[in-house]
Amino acid sequence: MAALALRQTSSIFSLHRASFLGTLLSSIPLVSAALSPPSPRWTIPTLQSLLDLFPPFLLAVPKKKVSHSRKGMRSALKGLKDKLNLVHCPACGSPKLAHNLCPNCYSQLSRSWKQQMKEQP
Repeated sequence: MAALALRQTSSIFSLHRASFLGTLLSSIPLVSAALSPPSPRWTIPTLQSLLDLFPPFLLAVPKKKVSHSRKGMRSALKGLKDKLNLVHCPACGSPKLAHNLCPNCYSQLSRSWKQQMKEQP
């Protein structure tokens, strides 16, 4: 993306710098040490086409269609993996994920809470 950066027109500046500084220094001799050269002008480079924005490697396109079997072989490693963090619930003994609530115990508790809320008018 460095090609899109603004380009400094130093050639125009270098041609006019000597004449500009000479006239400036001759007209104001006391302030000449405090003045710095003027900042150069900045321009945006012109583009012939939209393809100038992208390097050629960004426009890569596959030469042939990938077959179903090749696509399946590539994605075969993305399958489900076995859970290794299964433990037994200390309350009911059913299998559950470690550091998670037991779904059986939670469903029983939520049913009892809902029943209690219905009974309280």
